[in-house]
Amino acid sequence: MFLGKKLASAGPVDHHVHRREERHDEAVLGLLSKRADVPNMRIRLESARDGDVERAEAKRPGVGELDARGCDRDGLEGLARLVAPLDVTDFYREQYREPRPLVLRGPDDRFAGLITWDDLNDAICNRNLRPPQLHVVMDGVEVADDLFQIDNLGLGTRQPGPFVSRVDARKLANLLRSGATFIANAVHDYHEPIRRLSDEIERSLATYVNVNLYASWRSTRGFATHWDDHDVYVIQAVGEKRWHLFGETRNLPTKLDNRPNLDRPDEPVWSGKLTAGDVLYVPRGWWHDARVDEVDDGKGSIHLTLSTRPVTGTWVMRWLENTLLDHEVFRKNTPLAADEASRRDYFQRLVALIRGKLVDDLGDRFQSDIRASWTEASRTSLSTYIEPWKSPLWNGFRLSLKGRRHAAIETCLAKGTFVLRANGMERRFDIRCLDLISALARSDSMSVEELKAICRDGYPDEFIDAFLMQLIKDDAVSAFHPATR
Repeated sequence: MFLGKKLASAGPVDHHVHRREERHDEAVLGLLSKRADVPNMRIRLESARDGDVERAEAKRPGVGELDARGCDRDGLEGLARLVAPLDVTDFYREQYREPRPLVLRGPDDRFAGLITWDDLNDAICNRNLRPPQLHVVMDGVEVADDLFQIDNLGLGTRQPGPFVSRVDARKLANLLRSGATFIANAVHDYHEPIRRLSDEIERSLATYVNVNLYASWRSTRGFATHWDDHDVYVIQAVGEKRWHLFGETRNLPTKLDNRPNLDRPDEPVWSGKLTAGDVLYVPRGWWHDARVDEVDDGKGSIHLTLSTRPVTGTWVMRWLENTLLDHEVFRKNTPLAADEASRRDYFQRLVALIRGKLVDDLGDRFQSDIRASWTEASRTSLSTYIEPWKSPLWNGFRLSLKGRRHAAIETCLAKGTFVLRANGMERRFDIRCLDLISALARSDSMSVEELKAICRDGYPDEFIDAFLMQLIKDDAVSAFHPATR
């Protein structure tokens, strides 16, 4: 008897491939059922998934709730603003041992100034926010772009310039009144207060952050019930919204996986309302959806979803792959069609090299390399002088070593050199410049005059100016003057 099937692959498969295969099976079965005049039945791709569901049900953790309304918020920045009253280390330790959602209640003004309705209107009208950064969805279905953009209706009408589309405020408002949800992707790219928050988190964690904005007024869902392949921090900025968490059916699923994660649990394990100042942490893989509560229908809500790039054990394997490519045997063709002795020799050599890499300090080396490869978001700093060292205010310019918090300096006294690994680059210097780089690495920022005062005994001012000029040209150091900001 046929008991089910699954994709056969020697590696992980993108989640969308599983979904596409499932939709094909459902469509074919639907056509056959229609021809046979019988009710449609859904083919399950793999019976073993039932075991995944049962294990997830058996170990499903509860949803924790903490109160941050009484904690001291002075000095909190980055992720600490979101996970208070926990500190960041405690939060990650808890989530490593037992990933579970957390509701972190906060005062109404916890995120005051982060985003307002005026800010949203400004982004749409004055910054010309439009697709693909702007999306409109209704009950899980995306609304076509042309249904909320301006059309050229003939002579005398206001129309966009050539090759430039604009949002039609009337059409957009009508869709939103009808129950649609407004989504602004990557809002941190163009809204300064949210950009500062994302930058704080990126600098502290050496990771990458994305922030999307959701504005809703009606008690209809925006997205259908779904799970994300990354952890999500929901920040309720304005108004209120009700959330439903359904649990997980595969522990810690990923977008690129070897098992599909397609079956949503039927009933939520937690339902609750977020009000302004609250944060909801949703671990990767937890099915969820959200909508404005029926009692608040017509009353606007703005929430932000902040996500950080997940770094999983597969990253360690990819990192090892990169280091192993230094060995010729890893660049050779695998002798799959050769004789048994050749295959045995090949794989024995592979195993020996891999074992040589699996040493006690593996985690420390991996963390150091990941942090050194992290790069700050690129920001322009144009001013009157494109070459700041030519400015009469040069000595007052503030200097910042890019990627400073996660920089690594490795010296090689035998060769008379040292290596700076920071902001995704590896730069080699003469050992005589070590004091200059070390001084820059010790401080978030310092002025040119302060650097000269620290290092004047070992370097003439002209040498420091020339050295800084080269660092700025090479984008290793940013330079700005407070008066020009």
